Amino acid sequence: MKQHKSLQRHKHPLGKIWLAIYSSALISSASSYAADDGNTITVTATEQSDNGYTSPTTSVASKMPTSRLNEAQSVSVVTKKELDDYQSSNLSDALRFVSGISQSNTLGQTEDGIIRRGFGSNADGSIFRDGIRSSQGLNLDATTDHVEVLKGSSSLLYGILNPGGMINIVSKKPQYTWHTSIGGHYNSTGGGAGNIDITGPLGNGFAFRLIAEKQAQNYWRGYGNDKHNLVAPSLQWYGDKASFNISYESFQYDIPYDRGTAFINGKPINIGYKTRLDDYSNHAWGRNQTFSSHWDYQFNDTWSTRVTVGLNQRQYSSNTVTTTAINTTTGVVTRRPDAFRGFNHKTKYVSWDAIGTPEIFGMTHNLVVGTDYEMNQTYRAHAYNGKKNTDFTLSNPVYGLETVTDSSTEKTSGSNQLNRLHSRSVYVKDNIDLTSHWTVVGGARYQHYEQRQSEGNPSTLTYDSEGNKFLPQTGLIYKLTPDISFYGSLSKSFTPSTNPDDNGNVAAPEQGTTYEIGSKWQVTPALFATVALYRIDERNIALTLNGDTYAVDKARSSGVEFEINGEIYPDWDVSANYSYNQAEIVNDKNNSDNNGNRLQNAPRNSGALYLSHNVHFNLLPGSFRIGGGVRYVGTRAGDPDNSFTLPAYTVADSFIGWDNKLLGKKTHLQLNINNLFNKHYYTSSGGNLRVAEGETRNLVLSANVEF
Repeated sequence: MKQHKSLQRHKHPLGKIWLAIYSSALISSASSYAADDGNTITVTATEQSDNGYTSPTTSVASKMPTSRLNEAQSVSVVTKKELDDYQSSNLSDALRFVSGISQSNTLGQTEDGIIRRGFGSNADGSIFRDGIRSSQGLNLDATTDHVEVLKGSSSLLYGILNPGGMINIVSKKPQYTWHTSIGGHYNSTGGGAGNIDITGPLGNGFAFRLIAEKQAQNYWRGYGNDKHNLVAPSLQWYGDKASFNISYESFQYDIPYDRGTAFINGKPINIGYKTRLDDYSNHAWGRNQTFSSHWDYQFNDTWSTRVTVGLNQRQYSSNTVTTTAINTTTGVVTRRPDAFRGFNHKTKYVSWDAIGTPEIFGMTHNLVVGTDYEMNQTYRAHAYNGKKNTDFTLSNPVYGLETVTDSSTEKTSGSNQLNRLHSRSVYVKDNIDLTSHWTVVGGARYQHYEQRQSEGNPSTLTYDSEGNKFLPQTGLIYKLTPDISFYGSLSKSFTPSTNPDDNGNVAAPEQGTTYEIGSKWQVTPALFATVALYRIDERNIALTLNGDTYAVDKARSSGVEFEINGEIYPDWDVSANYSYNQAEIVNDKNNSDNNGNRLQNAPRNSGALYLSHNVHFNLLPGSFRIGGGVRYVGTRAGDPDNSFTLPAYTVADSFIGWDNKLLGKKTHLQLNINNLFNKHYYTSSGGNLRVAEGETRNLVLSANVEF
């Protein structure tokens, strides 16, 4: 590590970046097209069908539509129908249908924090939108069509990632038939949202889509309001050999900042489930902007090229009354009013790929060769720490602690905190069909990275690191029949930290190795089953402990996962999964007593079962769809010391939907009951003073009209 002073921070205005992107060359989408010898263009829809719970193909593992049977890694898909049936409101909700997933620290419910096979945290760079790494805090919104999860080390095609895997949120694309949808929902907590979705052809190969939503909904726990305004236009064009898709999204928000409750001496404190320890001032507000553009060019039946350019930016500020100590004997809660101003998280991404299926020496190659550049930035302009206050007690909560943001409370050493990571890589992946039964998978990424952290005014460089990494991946697939495959794979990952802790500390780069074997079965065209066994070895893992980074030298995760999704009988859809995961600390240099302890927020057992059914009643008009199910999450360690444990929980959800034509328009009404039995439970821990609580029973009434 090198120390430098007076580092000049360079600013890159958003307007200049837009200009650069608009003037860039071709960029791609994962969509396909076909043209005959004349001038008629046949367009293949890029959205998933909304009729089922399974998808036999994905693009996330090979950057091209590929059968899941032909991938040497575990790939899960949460379909549009699953999202719609259970009205998933955030990414953690959506991923209940995927094995090996649990919630991590969510930074007061303001960021997606997802554990995958024992590893993961908020802002860990594992969430992508349309193949581009996202810097947004909350990523699931009205533009989401479906979600893909690529498990295990995924650095080969996507660069910096921890070995748990990556999550790709796929957006709704413009369609070439006119369709308008107007809808909304009301939540029993109070308030709701309204939205509109318009798409259709513009002629000459063009199509557009416009999605807009406005929400103002009461927060379920005590106080606060969840507000956002979303506007997302997109444009698509198909020609004889070329195509492009351009999309933009603006998401303005003002949301509660709730760090939950606390565990003292291994037990939850004695306070009401909805009684908060923070204050009325706790909230975060800001604006997300996302731009992506994808261009394809088809040279011939064998080769195509793809360029992708994307930019996303999250600018926000927050107020947080922070709990620093709790005396359970006296009931006194020590709190400090904090504030943060001028967060600016950005991702820039450019990639070029050549994709082909050449035949060499009588064997078909499914080849991806590419290069990419990525810049990931985390910036905070100002941090304020107020004076500690002890007026609040467990038996008599007193609210109204004011946040002060002036020179008397500014933490000057934590101002102008900038962490910037540049990565430049070349990569290749090849799936070689040796015979009709055997496929060998090979590939590698060579990556150069540069990372610098600075803070203060004048700016001082506090972290400076750069280097090169070679990340190989290999695998083997055996197809017993056209519908049953077995596979094995080995892959590497590399993850410099993109998320400094509350004090600006940057963790050392993580390095992981994944070993995986499994089987996949296309039971019927509408039903897909998978089983996977894996082991992951990870070095330099960074855990979260009450706002600080806790470094662990080595950790290991071993387990088995099972999933089955799709139609098990006409009009009956099932989504079932189970995982057993043993994630533990192998070597903790800070405290050797932690060796063998369970990793934070990683359940040993978890699973879910959901069943939905289309039904008609002779005496009632229209058609009905009913469904329900349960999700189970086992006990989880609350910190590296395993000083407290989050108890296991089982939560039940249900819905009933009705479809009919009113005034000639297709109308859908639906009632969802979430947490049917009003279970009190704890979803994740960021330390014993930051334990998130699960939402109590709530009802969501939604309506939608299409024309």
